[in-house]
Amino acid sequence: MSTRTPDNQTDPHTVLLSATSESRPANVPSLVVIRGERLGNRIDLSAGAVVIGRGNDCDFRIGERSVSRAHCRVFKREDGYWIEDLGSTNRSFVNDEEVRLQRLIDGDQLRVGKTVLKFLDAGNPEAGYLAELHDHAVRDGLTGLYNRRHATAVLAEEFGRSQRVAGANLVLAIIDIDWFKQINDRIGHLAGDAVLSQLAQVLSDALRSGDTLARIGGEEFALIMPDTSLIEAHQACDRLRQMVAGHEFRIESGERIDVTVSIGLAEAAGEMDDYRKLLGEADRHLYDAKTGGRNSVRSRAA
Repeated sequence: MSTRTPDNQTDPHTVLLSATSESRPANVPSLVVIRGERLGNRIDLSAGAVVIGRGNDCDFRIGERSVSRAHCRVFKREDGYWIEDLGSTNRSFVNDEEVRLQRLIDGDQLRVGKTVLKFLDAGNPEAGYLAELHDHAVRDGLTGLYNRRHATAVLAEEFGRSQRVAGANLVLAIIDIDWFKQINDRIGHLAGDAVLSQLAQVLSDALRSGDTLARIGGEEFALIMPDTSLIEAHQACDRLRQMVAGHEFRIESGERIDVTVSIGLAEAAGEMDDYRKLLGEADRHLYDAKTGGRNSVRSRAA
């Protein structure tokens, strides 16, 4: 086992094919999380070297205490892809054997702390299957949107980025259907499901590039908007509100149902030290919108 340190440098433009990305090319070398809290996330290795660790400046962050701030690095040489341990406290393992510097073979399993990533070389047929399996794990069965678990992971990741990158704004919107219980009580849950599915389509059609939309509760949705000011987010969400109010929602019988939404917004501010505080503020502003007459957008700015 060689301990020679390669002279490749980490590429700051590493592409993470996480669930925030709709494009999942299966023909590029990648690492896929097959065990751990970021299950299903995939890293495109063709974009450059990747540093894995607990630190906020890593290309792929694993927030486990057993993971060092800069734990290991995966990079390309002429003869393939290599893994180098960066002096981590708990070491790096390939196929359960401790490594310091080793070439990766298609199918190798890299263990970092309690997280296991599988190396898939270009063209590995398993990549497509794992991508499909990941979609089932992160998607809501009714609407096809991302689910709460995935939305929380994306929000935590984007919040961390907003805290460490200068000028990286982040706004969270929580969207709630007005009087949804009355729809279920009056017409039935199948009608309610139809409304949820149609609303998901309306919101998806208006989704901006880079934003993440998820269903996080019965009639509640989250919209994660990176690199967006609070004013821009407020304007975008008010357009969404108007689109929903003007849409013809119809159930199987052909009956039209009037649907409106209330939206609460929160911006990741300097005094926030946890993404849960962002969730809490957005939820408080949603409450303001609901108690203030519904069919409105509320935030710190308005």
